Amino acid sequence: MANDSLWLAKKYPVLKPWDIDTLVQEFQRQGLDANKGLPQRKLFDAVKLVEPQREYDEVRNALKKISLSRPDMVDQDEFVEVIAILRQGDKSGGSGVGNAARAFEGITSERAYERRTILKSEQNTSSAHTINEDEREEFTNHINLALAGDSDIGYRLPINPHTMQLFDEARDGLILSKLINYSMPDTIDERVLNRGKRLSPFQITENNNVAINSAKAIGCSVVNIGSQDLAEGREHLVLGLVWQIIKKGLLANINIKLHPELYRLLEDGETLEDFLKLPPDMILLRWFNYHLAAAGWHRRVSNFSSDIKDSENYTVLLSQLVPTECTRAPLHERDLGERAEQMLQNADRIGCRRYVSPKTVVNGNPKLNLAF
Repeated sequence: MANDSLWLAKKYPVLKPWDIDTLVQEFQRQGLDANKGLPQRKLFDAVKLVEPQREYDEVRNALKKISLSRPDMVDQDEFVEVIAILRQGDKSGGSGVGNAARAFEGITSERAYERRTILKSEQNTSSAHTINEDEREEFTNHINLALAGDSDIGYRLPINPHTMQLFDEARDGLILSKLINYSMPDTIDERVLNRGKRLSPFQITENNNVAINSAKAIGCSVVNIGSQDLAEGREHLVLGLVWQIIKKGLLANINIKLHPELYRLLEDGETLEDFLKLPPDMILLRWFNYHLAAAGWHRRVSNFSSDIKDSENYTVLLSQLVPTECTRAPLHERDLGERAEQMLQNADRIGCRRYVSPKTVVNGNPKLNLAF
């Protein structure tokens, strides 16, 4: 062991031999498999034992810089390397995201950059993708609520919505498959899914193929998404797929068979056949405008972004739907953020404050406002 520590100390100068001895001893106390590997899912907890100040995303970013010898398993030397990367980051002041990364994405203002994470490929430095942190948080909250208590994955919930943990939990296809069945019941015969705390790479590939094929079957676009992309936790692809699945579930009940009263939304000269050809989100906008007109309001909405940013249309809609609980008082507030908060307090009174915050309303996030 002493020779191993000296060798590792030479390989990672940021660590002293006695540091490595401590790391090795702590690693060997963990629940290792027969080949002395630690499941990747347990890495963060192991790191916290020796580096209690570390955040989940710090550890995740360090791990992404390492080529694991076994998929989803971390061996002793790789554990030490993660700690070395973290310590080196402390010395260099952290990597961060600089102005060059912002310019690469075409994000030129602080407001547009706010609540976004730029992900750069370790293999291709000219490749980068942006994810919206508000969307990641709210989609994670949706998954936590929808799948709580599930017999197969309930023990893995709740997922921390303030970290990138969602993308690691989605690697084995189980959460995505369960989410599909929550949004569109009985899409997947769950007997075909591989379940358990330690799945082989082959089993993970099978699950991911089931998730992708099933997502396609319910109408999601899965172009350029493969099982390996999910297994590697490619954030922009996973988040995009999660949103499509959630959206399918949210809009599934917007049809005239379940709600015959939607016939009231037909415009003059429009046939029911033409109405039924409209996509659900367009029907939702028409429903929104129907109630705005009934309220005698002078404005209409054509989108879930710029037309709702000032919260006026939302305020009038809620007041029209439940006037005993929701007033138009927020219209008198001049500050947009405070007005959005007052509007959402109205929504909370009738049990529908989900998916959005004052910030995402004011910023006009179209996905989260559609979900709201």
